[in-house]
Amino acid sequence: MIAADAEIPVIDDCWNRIGVWSRAMPRCPRLEQVIHCHRCEIYAAAGRGLRDRPLPSDYRETWRQHYARTIPRRGADPLTAVLVFRIGGEWLALPADAVEEILDPVPVHSLPHRAPGAIQGLANIHGRLRPCASLAALLGIEPRAPAGLAPDRRRVYSRMVAIRRENSRFAFAADDVWGCHRHAAADLREVPATLARALARFTLGILPLEDKAVGRLDADLLFHALEKSLA
Repeated sequence: MIAADAEIPVIDDCWNRIGVWSRAMPRCPRLEQVIHCHRCEIYAAAGRGLRDRPLPSDYRETWRQHYARTIPRRGADPLTAVLVFRIGGEWLALPADAVEEILDPVPVHSLPHRAPGAIQGLANIHGRLRPCASLAALLGIEPRAPAGLAPDRRRVYSRMVAIRRENSRFAFAADDVWGCHRHAAADLREVPATLARALARFTLGILPLEDKAVGRLDADLLFHALEKSLA
């Protein structure tokens, strides 16, 4: 998939005209020394030019939309892509189309004259300030696992997750990011009564995933609550 504004460098594909992939005569005189175009510096330089060319401006957005799309299944519910991550001891999932980017942790700068809560402060992401949320505070999740260790004791690394819905943009810190998964609406199980009240209010259902019980979050309700906390 190549974006419309991608700039592909002009390449003289001599390997197709006079090289090993051509039957034209005369053949390239370099073949006497290099035997095959793969060993020729001209062929290698062309490959480096393609590899090192600047990415098109919409590269990330194009692939984000590609992987976040819903895939219909015959005779069944359409599949929805979600990002699975962990906050404290809770595994959660958000629709992939709400996830803009996953980054290494960045410093969060607190807002003056504002008590800590669902909005922790501002984070600098690619030169732009973005409100940084604490999903643990918003959803009433208590930290349970030591830093750097998942509940199953494997080594993990925290990440910053940038999310957006229309004109609303936020970021939040996740203790672990498991990856993307696709599920049908029928895969969701009922929210148990034992789930914390705040978390249950934002949860559409429980998604069984390997050995995890993943809370499928309502993205619209989550963004509404974050915007309300920011006001």
